[in-house]
Amino acid sequence: MNCLINNAIDSHLRKGRKIEVIKRYIRMKYSVQIDNFSMARRMQLLNLNY
Repeated sequence: MNCLINNAIDSHLRKGRKIEVIKRYIRMKYSVQIDNFSMARRMQLLNLNY
């Protein structure tokens, strides 16, 4: 499940989507709630600079 969420975050950020939109997509698609701190931490771990 972590890989799916990380891939979703990566692909949507590359498309220029906002973090709120990505959180909503993950909540609807995978039924997982993710908070702002966790989202920021995942982005740091993926070494993404957008």
